Amino acid sequence: MPGSFLVGKVPIHNITVPDACSRISEAIAAGETGYVCVSNMRTVVAANRDAAYLDVMEHSLLNVPDGTPLVWCGKAWGLPVERVVGLDLFTELLRADFPQFFLGDTGEVLTALSGKAASAGTRVAGVYSPPFAPLEEYDLQGIADRINASGARLVWTSLRAPKQDFLAARLLPYLDDGIVLVGVGAAFRLYLGEYELDRGILQKMGLGGLKMLRNTTVWKELKWYAVHSAYLLCFLVEIYWKRLTHKA
Repeated sequence: MPGSFLVGKVPIHNITVPDACSRISEAIAAGETGYVCVSNMRTVVAANRDAAYLDVMEHSLLNVPDGTPLVWCGKAWGLPVERVVGLDLFTELLRADFPQFFLGDTGEVLTALSGKAASAGTRVAGVYSPPFAPLEEYDLQGIADRINASGARLVWTSLRAPKQDFLAARLLPYLDDGIVLVGVGAAFRLYLGEYELDRGILQKMGLGGLKMLRNTTVWKELKWYAVHSAYLLCFLVEIYWKRLTHKA
């Protein structure tokens, strides 16, 4: 198990994309059932404020640092942390030699996604577009039955966090052994080219998500960035204080 560092109360794993792929593949081969949270500042703030979400992240197989501010927090701990981009994890594991299932988004997106992935050699076991409804209205047994019957070993969920992480945690009791779920947010549409992932100055500033926004949502997201920046400052102060006083 890779080492981890705390951002507030939330454990984030210090791991690279190749090592994360290896850990997931090893879990599948060993018959483990679990889930991976692709984490950013939004999800970490949410987990620090919500005990139920914190419990989900504390019981995950991995919490990988997709967001640049999480890398900053890891470096504040003195660790050589690298960003684990959800899209990179997705594209790497699509090449893996085990059946994969796509869960989330619309039927149209899933059709295009499964076609492109299959043409690139991915073993697509199945797809399912769940209803646009609260998780409490989901038929967990029915979704799990689809996944189990498909023979999939890796399930990609695209419902945006924290919803996709809560769904993964709630599905676990119904799934066969040796199935790992990974929540990848916008990776389906990024892979299809509908969105563009920023790897330039915005990403280096911790604002990479702005490039995928529509004009009508920019100001709302900027408000969230301001809130998260305040949390980030608090997290960094806490980390440096713990290091200074040796209370880590």
